[in-house]
Amino acid sequence: MLSGCGDAVAIDPDGLVMGMFDNRYRPDVLLVSVGDTVEFPNEGNVDHNVIDVDGAFDSRIEYGGDHKPGETWTYTFTEPGTFDIYCSLHAVKNNSTGEWTGMVATITVEEPADQGEPTGG
Repeated sequence: MLSGCGDAVAIDPDGLVMGMFDNRYRPDVLLVSVGDTVEFPNEGNVDHNVIDVDGAFDSRIEYGGDHKPGETWTYTFTEPGTFDIYCSLHAVKNNSTGEWTGMVATITVEEPADQGEPTGG
């Protein structure tokens, strides 16, 4: 569970982006569909990373380290669910509650909307 997430849900029609800024992700809540690829550009002045609290992904492993300013990591979500993420360099875990605070965000992945009735022939 994360603490400090905002209420805004962002859907960027030109591409799905969750920027890494100094000590925060922006937006910190994102709604995407299964199959969508999200870009995580480091738009800050220091290194960052993207780690799912439940272990679904860790950008440090897939990328080969932290992301330096100006670098972008991408991830394609293949299953629905809620993914709570944190930056290991700028978030802190409360060992009593298991809650992460600091540079945290939530990505909700839904099944794609119905594309209409199938056409037959």
